[in-house]
Amino acid sequence: MSSLASDIPAALTAKDVVEGGQQIRTQLTICDTATSDGGRTLLNYYQSHQARGVLPKRTDMPCRELLGIMPDLFMLEPVDAAGHDWRFRLVGQGLVEHVGVDATGLCISQAYEAEDAKRNAGDYRDIAMNGNTRITRGTFHGIDREFLQMQIVHVPMVGLDGVTPWVLGGLFVQPAPGAI
Repeated sequence: MSSLASDIPAALTAKDVVEGGQQIRTQLTICDTATSDGGRTLLNYYQSHQARGVLPKRTDMPCRELLGIMPDLFMLEPVDAAGHDWRFRLVGQGLVEHVGVDATGLCISQAYEAEDAKRNAGDYRDIAMNGNTRITRGTFHGIDREFLQMQIVHVPMVGLDGVTPWVLGGLFVQPAPGAI
């Protein structure tokens, strides 16, 4: 008889992370180009909008061009006008499975250690307000995922209200060299 149960452990929820006091650290290096297929797809999507003089919009998602990478995408909105904190508005299921945490609804100040949250907020402000892209490569720490190597691509987008700048990101994971 087959079972409907899965042997995949349930991801921590945003509430679990806050109550458990778990916070993420990252070790990242800024890169010039996206090397992952997903990263290139996201950059091409952004560049096609940029060529038309517009930004991607939250209201246009999901979209056909990104269907293959939707599970690896996330969206961030500023919590305050100065962009000192950002909330995960959407976290794709592929990310939840890889990272083991569904950060939807969490602010970066809750999800990351203070130093990482401050650095990320600065990066997100630069991306959202200045229209810059950011490509990084590195690893997670603090959540038992050090074995995963990741590439993160961030691009600016327009939020639900059609005005507020948000950040659209893609996190593309692969096993770290030497990992089993």
